[in-house]
Amino acid sequence: MFKLDRDKYLQIARTQGLHTAITTLHEDARELEYATFEGQEGYLPELWKELESVRQFSRELWDQVLA
Repeated sequence: MFKLDRDKYLQIARTQGLHTAITTLHEDARELEYATFEGQEGYLPELWKELESVRQFSRELWDQVLA
């Protein structure tokens, strides 16, 4: 199961920039969205909460870019 690793994306932001961190997060989120809604087992509501945390963290990163 996917678990948001905030440190992974913050490290990418420090070393490669915020835009790269956001891109990486969005690529990982795309996989999580597929697993949540369209994976082999169909809709998995238990992944929904994790998907929401990824989306919230994405907004936090974007806020840093826009600041």
